[in-house]
Amino acid sequence: MIAIMLLILEEYFKDHPIKRKVVEGVFNRGISIRDGKFYVDGIEVSISEVAKTLGVNRRTVYDTIKIIESKPEIKELMGRLRPIPDMGSIAPLMGHQTVILRIAPGYFGAVLPEFLSTVKKYGCYLKEIEGRNFEKEDVYIRAIIYHTVPPRTFAALSEIDGVRKVTVETSEDLDLEPICSKCEVKVCTTKLSTSLFVDETEE
Repeated sequence: MIAIMLLILEEYFKDHPIKRKVVEGVFNRGISIRDGKFYVDGIEVSISEVAKTLGVNRRTVYDTIKIIESKPEIKELMGRLRPIPDMGSIAPLMGHQTVILRIAPGYFGAVLPEFLSTVKKYGCYLKEIEGRNFEKEDVYIRAIIYHTVPPRTFAALSEIDGVRKVTVETSEDLDLEPICSKCEVKVCTTKLSTSLFVDETEE
């Protein structure tokens, strides 16, 4: 779906490469455009900050907004954007591992079922998976695996036809202990403390 949206925006701005840079930049960040302003889930973002981040001047940003709001079809699209939390980047903080497969263009459809079959074979508990199959961009599968992935899994994933590279992100990469090992939360996804109920009955 993201690939299709980017293709649509690319077509509208094919004759305006700098403005296309702006619209793709805000789209990829989930920044919506409404009434001439930028918003991240209802919170206004200054045009100056957007221009600075994307490396363009404010006039270019204003002109880009005018083009978007003059075309009802992309005005509706850009007005509905919402950011999506990147769970893969924080998974290591919870003691999980994020496995990333870089895939050769044209192989995504063949790699995906092989990946799912492999993680099932080695008993990996798959918590979340996402992927991108857009030949003009990075083609990948990224999965969050509950706790530790058996080492032999990586060799099997590397042997899948079309997989260029397999990487894993863990709490060790961040040089710290997982938050879950030291947090004070009584109820979480990995354990349930009976002290929660004891405290309630003692009050």
